[in-house]
Amino acid sequence: MCLSSSEPFSNAPTRLVVYLKTQTHVRIPRLSRRRRMWREEKEMEMENIRLYMENQHIIQENEKLRKKALLLHQENKALFSQLQTKQVSPVP
Repeated sequence: MCLSSSEPFSNAPTRLVVYLKTQTHVRIPRLSRRRRMWREEKEMEMENIRLYMENQHIIQENEKLRKKALLLHQENKALFSQLQTKQVSPVP
């Protein structure tokens, strides 16, 4: 009598353990996948911010170079016009 009354109790925890292991096994990959996706999104966001900042720096440097080129062009025109007037003046 004792054996038959203990049989259902011995089977129940085994099934419960198997059920919990199955549930845990199913949830962990989903959770780790979410964490991995979240981490990848954060890494991508940081990379985008880094590239944005680098792009802004390049744009600023480009503006500086453009202004410098404009000044050099104006100086070149002024020097060229001075050269033209000096060449024309000695002729008469």
